[in-house]
Amino acid sequence: MLTEKETEIIEGCRKGDEESQRALYLIYGPLVKGICVRYSEDEQEAEDFFHDIFIFMLTHFEHFENITSLGGWIRTITINKCIDFLRHKKLTNSIPMSSLNCDFNDATTHDYDGIPMGDLQAFILQLPVNQRTAFNLYVIDGIKQEQIAEMMQMTQNNVSTLISRARGTL
Repeated sequence: MLTEKETEIIEGCRKGDEESQRALYLIYGPLVKGICVRYSEDEQEAEDFFHDIFIFMLTHFEHFENITSLGGWIRTITINKCIDFLRHKKLTNSIPMSSLNCDFNDATTHDYDGIPMGDLQAFILQLPVNQRTAFNLYVIDGIKQEQIAEMMQMTQNNVSTLISRARGTL
């Protein structure tokens, strides 16, 4: 169920109201940025994802009806767009392997198996891109392997293998 403030933001963004767009950015920017960082190769790519996703959201509000959770909707859009960006990069064979040193501002800050989330995210960034993507979707974002297979356009067995290898490496 949407709060009154969320409803105002959605309606304002649909009308192109700058104050509503600013509120959306200020409230949900850290969530989007944290997700972008998890799925990107470096800080510049995370910024590109972040920018493109906000433009997409702000220009497509009118196409989305029955939004029951603004945060959930934004999280889903962000993850799906990041996967689309990675899929496009894979098709163009331009994925550089590098590490990232930056702050993680996602709302997911709890420990995972006794490992502080910030440390875990630093380790995750060292994984190959497919392993990192599958691990993030399954472990961090809680998406089922069937859905991950569809998103990554591979078999469920391949997804399971990627997750298993990521866990083994970590």
